[in-house]
Amino acid sequence: MFKHWKIWFIVVVIISGVSMGIIYYLTVNPEDLHRLMEIPIYILILAVVAHILNLLFWSLRIKILSLSVGERLSLYRCFKIVMVNLFVAALTPSGMGGEPARIYMLSEGNMSGGDATAVTIGERIIDFIFIGATIPIFLLFLGMSMDIGEIKYYLIFASIFLGSAGSALLYIVIRAEKVKVKLAKIEKILALFIKDEDKRKETLEKIEEEFMAFVKSTKTLFALRKGYLALTFIVTAAMWFVDFTIIPLILIGLGENPNWLFMFTAQLIIIVVTVIPISPGGSGLAEFTAYLLFSQRVPPGIAAITILLWRILTFYTNLVLGFVYTLSYIAKK
Repeated sequence: MFKHWKIWFIVVVIISGVSMGIIYYLTVNPEDLHRLMEIPIYILILAVVAHILNLLFWSLRIKILSLSVGERLSLYRCFKIVMVNLFVAALTPSGMGGEPARIYMLSEGNMSGGDATAVTIGERIIDFIFIGATIPIFLLFLGMSMDIGEIKYYLIFASIFLGSAGSALLYIVIRAEKVKVKLAKIEKILALFIKDEDKRKETLEKIEEEFMAFVKSTKTLFALRKGYLALTFIVTAAMWFVDFTIIPLILIGLGENPNWLFMFTAQLIIIVVTVIPISPGGSGLAEFTAYLLFSQRVPPGIAAITILLWRILTFYTNLVLGFVYTLSYIAKK
């Protein structure tokens, strides 16, 4: 895929751009554009600061989880990992495609591949726990005032997908020894690529070693290092909170009085929906889902402008900065 990253980059921009173009063409009128031009600069600055804080909290979370498995990383190195991850995720199906890049970059130092995998998957588990617990609570407070319409089918599919993945992971960790025995069966697959028997056995032993390192680190993270885990949940809450303030800030700048709880809940739903591997980085799916939700509380034209600014300040900014950091990383390596 990465041989053709330029093509995927163009595809992502086209899908997201066409989605925004359709929404913009059907909903925005001259009065909405006038309100766009009158957004105070300080509102945009606050929105940018909020997104920067989101990235810094994410970097801090990686640093804390790395400490929990015995590896000390600088905050700046964690930040670079986040940026490369965001770029890769934008070019892969769903909003979760950056994990392999994160694992690879984490395992470049003293951290083993198993530990790096535990840190990366641990992050996602913490996100799923946070989001899975928060959405029902927020929907309960909102009552029947949010209509998720056709989105409910995407939510159901995403929930089944995440539930299945979580169950498989839980089984792997609990039944590690049993899974390790089954790993020996992949030698037949390795034989298709590695003809030398000694090298093949060496590779299999390495896979088993990294697998057990992953299991050990996951158990350490979730069963033994509860202080680190608690701190990680706090940082995760802060990470999502500052990012979720961007939409309400934009609406305030457009002269609206946003319902913060509604907008927070809508963004949580968007995160879950874009997990579905339909388009690169969830582009297109994110824009239309956001419009269906936001337009329930603000005029359609204002919803369209809000989504446009939101995607520029988050998705497109991540894409550009991630591209710069990825090129820098490749050049140095």
